[in-house]
Amino acid sequence: MKIPLLNTLVQILGKVLMLAISLVTTGMLTRGLGVKVYGDFILITSMLILFDGLADMGTRIIGVREASGQETPEGKKKIWINIAILRIILATISWGLALVAAYLWINLRQIWEAAVLGFSMIVFTSIAGSLEIVWQTEQKMYKKVVVEVLFPTLFLIVFGQLGTKIGLAGVMGLYLLARIVTLVLGWQQAGIKIERKMVDFKLIKKLLVVSWPMGLYLLIFSAYDRAIDSMMISKFLGQAEVAWYGLAYKIYGALLLPAYFLVSSIFPIISSREPGKRRIFWISALFLFFGAVGVVLAVELGAPLFVGILGGDQFLPAVGVLRLLIVAVTFSYFGHLVGFSLISRNGQKDMLKLGIVVLAFNFGSNLWAIPRFGIMGAAGVTIATEALGMGLMSLALKRKM
Repeated sequence: MKIPLLNTLVQILGKVLMLAISLVTTGMLTRGLGVKVYGDFILITSMLILFDGLADMGTRIIGVREASGQETPEGKKKIWINIAILRIILATISWGLALVAAYLWINLRQIWEAAVLGFSMIVFTSIAGSLEIVWQTEQKMYKKVVVEVLFPTLFLIVFGQLGTKIGLAGVMGLYLLARIVTLVLGWQQAGIKIERKMVDFKLIKKLLVVSWPMGLYLLIFSAYDRAIDSMMISKFLGQAEVAWYGLAYKIYGALLLPAYFLVSSIFPIISSREPGKRRIFWISALFLFFGAVGVVLAVELGAPLFVGILGGDQFLPAVGVLRLLIVAVTFSYFGHLVGFSLISRNGQKDMLKLGIVVLAFNFGSNLWAIPRFGIMGAAGVTIATEALGMGLMSLALKRKM
């Protein structure tokens, strides 16, 4: 348990640094771009998450599981190389579909250049995920932290010099440039070379077959986690509401990361044959319980301060949304643990089935709630969706155990 906790603490420290940078960056973006253009920014980044999910197709999680199960360095390396090739193929397909969506949907066509630049990050984000598989398997997440902290730092330094006069397209282009530069440095740190003799197309096909149920689930999760609500808010309410909801969700999403860090750190262990996995599960659950309680209390008391720092007076409508939205943390924290545990027991197909149910619930509920209750309705649907997802995964995990 010592190494997973150390990895978690390193990632949390890195996230604190990233959050500090994000506070400054978001404050500059919200004030410089204004409510409407920031709403466009949120729309692009929300859809980017959806297409990133399509590019990933579950290969990162399955890659960690499969590499962790290898007993030799050569076996691990072969998994890493072939999963990286598979991810590049999937990312290229996803990028092409994203460009088609940007052209066909009128809300994106109006900001075409910014959308194209933003969606171009799909391929590079996929490569960064392939490096994360290496670092997570080797329990060296500090390397990931270095690269991930450098990414927003580089953006902030250059953006601070140029300012918002570069417009939304300039902002997305700058993010793309920062991602490419830090990705080159990350690849050098990983020290992995794609050797032709290790390329195995049968293995690539096998990895895809194993990954696709998890991938479809993650794609579904991305849809109801970020894309559906942002797209419906844009359609029914307008870009100002997208901006307010997006800022509240940004804070909520950042506060979910400690749970993800802890669970992703223990994932290689619970996926292996090591004894004591049940004990690690319940110790992690205890950490998550106290973490969730602390987060909810902090946000309920400090929501006006958080929103004021990030957005200023023009984003004050986000305060009420954040206070309601943060309740979902209590379900999401445990959902992370239960979900990863289910995957470790080959529960990808179970995840896919329950994901379809949750997606249908989220879509129908948002379609009913957003026109009637606005962005508060979207926040309420998020809480209900997280609760439903955690409950269904818990039942599936119980059957597996």
